Amino acid sequence: MSAAPSRRASDARPALVRRTRAAAAPPDARLTPRARLLARSAGLLAVLAPLVGVTPSPASGAPATDELPVAVDVTAVTPQVLVPEQDLRVTVTVRNDGDTELANPSAVLRLSRTRPGTSAELDAWVDAEARASAGSAVGRPEPLGAPLAPGASAEVAFDVPAASVGLLDTPDAWGPRGLAVELVDGRRRVGIERTFLLWLPDSEDLPQTRLSVLVPLVASAPGAGTASATSAQVPAPTATEGAATEGTAPGTAPGTEGEEPATDEPTPAPTEEPAPEPLEPEDTALEAQTGPEGRLRALLTASGASTGVSWALDPALLARASDAGPQSAAWLEELRTTAEGRDVLALPWADPDLAALAHADRPDLLTAALASSSGARPLVSDGVTPVQWAADDVPDLRTAALAAGTDVPSLVVGPGALTPERTTSTTPGPVTTVTTDAGPLTALVPDRTLSALLTDPARLQPGATAATLAQRLLAETAVVAHEERETVPHLLATVPRDWTPDTALVTAALDALEAAPWVRLAPASALLDAAPDTSDREPLPDVNRAAGELSAATVNALADARSAAVAFAAVLEDPDAHLEGLDREVLRPLSVAWRADDEGRRDVVRTALADATARRSGLSVVLSERFRMISSTSQIPLALRSTLDQRATVRVEMRPRKPCLEVGEAPTATVEPGAEQTVMVEVSASANCDVLVDVFVLAPDGTSVATAGRFDAHVSPTIENVGTAVVGALLALALLLGIVRTVRRGQTARRGARLAAQAVPGDESETTPA
Repeated sequence: MSAAPSRRASDARPALVRRTRAAAAPPDARLTPRARLLARSAGLLAVLAPLVGVTPSPASGAPATDELPVAVDVTAVTPQVLVPEQDLRVTVTVRNDGDTELANPSAVLRLSRTRPGTSAELDAWVDAEARASAGSAVGRPEPLGAPLAPGASAEVAFDVPAASVGLLDTPDAWGPRGLAVELVDGRRRVGIERTFLLWLPDSEDLPQTRLSVLVPLVASAPGAGTASATSAQVPAPTATEGAATEGTAPGTAPGTEGEEPATDEPTPAPTEEPAPEPLEPEDTALEAQTGPEGRLRALLTASGASTGVSWALDPALLARASDAGPQSAAWLEELRTTAEGRDVLALPWADPDLAALAHADRPDLLTAALASSSGARPLVSDGVTPVQWAADDVPDLRTAALAAGTDVPSLVVGPGALTPERTTSTTPGPVTTVTTDAGPLTALVPDRTLSALLTDPARLQPGATAATLAQRLLAETAVVAHEERETVPHLLATVPRDWTPDTALVTAALDALEAAPWVRLAPASALLDAAPDTSDREPLPDVNRAAGELSAATVNALADARSAAVAFAAVLEDPDAHLEGLDREVLRPLSVAWRADDEGRRDVVRTALADATARRSGLSVVLSERFRMISSTSQIPLALRSTLDQRATVRVEMRPRKPCLEVGEAPTATVEPGAEQTVMVEVSASANCDVLVDVFVLAPDGTSVATAGRFDAHVSPTIENVGTAVVGALLALALLLGIVRTVRRGQTARRGARLAAQAVPGDESETTPA
């Protein structure tokens, strides 16, 4: 990994001159001016010698090289911060990794009295060539006292009196110095280890560097190279564990000496305890991770030792740990205890892959993850600060815009993101503002060097031990505190999600930082309200898709399934109860951890989709396959059937595929749990036709909440009209025939006689001739 940008690069040369003068030993009053001049010249050459030929080289895996066959490990530097009138003790272990015996080995302690002014100068000291100068000798060489055979090791201790250190005690002389332990065989260097001495002549008015260490507490995927789950499984008892076999004394196998004679009394059969239910793969993996050899156990032990370390917790991990198994439950209880008084930040539920959500354009899933996280924060404490963490060290602008569009517009990025465009003499701040289409985003940018030292110290400090790691961290923070600026910056160090810490190294490093007078461990949440650094930085890429990122099609399938389930629940009396746990299931496969286990993620995706599908079922419509209608208006009966456990209120809508049949207003029906409800739908017909009618059961927003049904309708409204016309015509014809018949009939003799008898008397005489 490349070194951090040079700090105070612009004034490196003047600082070197000042340090050279400060490091010169006080002249002896008895020396002549010429002798004093020679002594000063010799001192100047001594302090400049370490810089000659010192060029950075790639860090090796171990201190021993082909050129120098002996590995030298500095195991203790006591005290870590040296003050005047205090003796220095350095303990080292040497090991001959070569093929040749060292006949006359001895160790030499060397000190460079030039104070490095930048992180790049610290790198140059550590990464110097194997045979480069390592400063002047301090004290006398320490012989090993015996030859060192191949593969043999020995321990050497240096006790340096305070008077032999020879550093100035002026207030501005404090800071790191190069310290090295050299192993020689005769006069030939065969091994060397470089570290740092921290010098503090005056602790008054000392500038303090605030440092936040943010550790993500998230689980790994089951197939992501986690520790074996063997320790998490309880073996079944054997025949000799807990119960003896028939006719055998407890603990004695049949047929061996000590076998007891059988008795007439029957031996009770051993009580068989029911076998525990098998754990899910994620629970089994979590039991392994929280077990004695697990990653989460090491993470809690290493980071929990210092209350100054901040945690970024995945609430889904805590919820799963409470039910996964005994080891997870014990780990969770210890975490809750350790979290008291600590700065705790909450990630969105299940630590979702923000890049996958952004590239699928599904902000609704991130909103759901933040809401679920907010509801679960009391799992730790009430005072939890929400924060988002990018899946990639360098997120793209689409991911940044997704994070900026939420109620939590803050994003932790990797140490390699948003680097300053130009090298400056001061360390850039960890907070910067990123402009996105969705608004401004507060980005938290970790320090590259400090994060690398915590994550993988051997990359910057070859063969790092607890002692050399602590001294390097102290040197790095001292360099920052020494910068000439009005306000000492607030630094941030982070580690990756899958970090497996070396507990001994990390504990020693954090203890050293807590004890350093120029360092103050501060909560990471304080950075969210800090003033942003305004220096120009490298922009984020527009779009950048990672290899293990979940596809946009899968993300959309999960989001659509969730939306359909939410719409279905709207028809229920208690939708929240029906949706309980839905978001957690849908968000599970979106976790960043699944990038390392694609096969396991596919199984989780299928489970989530099946769960969402099951939540939008339980309502159906019962129809006849064919309906005959012979009138112009009618009512069609539909039966709604529910297998749900609560009342549902829906709207029933019929949609004919031809205009010959029209449907009235869609009725609303309420179906009791586990019951069937008949619904009558008004229809009217305008012509004879055969039409296919679709039936939908809808939520208030128009979403279908049941499988669409259909039936064939045979519509014959003219049958009713023709019948009426025929009957009317027949009646009219009968009336007409009756009238015609009456008119055409003549008078009969009987009717004429009856009329004559009824005539008025006298009429007849008037008509008779005389």
